[in-house]
Amino acid sequence: MLKTKIPWADFTINPVKGLCPVACKDDQGKEYCYARRMYRRFKWDPKIRYDHNCLVDLTTIKKPSRIFVGSTMELFGEWIDPMFLTLIFRVCGNFPQHTFIFLTKKPENLLRWSPLSPNCWIGASATNRDMMLRACRELAKVEAKVKFLSIEP
Repeated sequence: MLKTKIPWADFTINPVKGLCPVACKDDQGKEYCYARRMYRRFKWDPKIRYDHNCLVDLTTIKKPSRIFVGSTMELFGEWIDPMFLTLIFRVCGNFPQHTFIFLTKKPENLLRWSPLSPNCWIGASATNRDMMLRACRELAKVEAKVKFLSIEP
């Protein structure tokens, strides 16, 4: 768990580790994913795996906080074991004082996790108009207290 400088979150946690298969690219095709650069630079283990330890760290947060979950991994991709998400959402439900923020580029995979706990916010990223329209359609199907779009980069 890391204290973050992101204006809309107090902490980030990454309960799924590994090199994310999504290569985020801008309009010109240039990759902009900081997490992929870090995995390559520091030669971190690229194997996708569940790490419960970072969720245990939540017990150390004393005041209600906004926690960005999965800042280095697309959690709703086909490569994620569904049990990982089941465990993550169960933990989120055990900490109702916190707000857990999820962001995905795969909004078509969200419906199977709906409804989400009231303390889970869900957003979808879009880098162009087509992605934005698809994200809006998919978010409309999901039961979540807060839903949002993240327009990148």
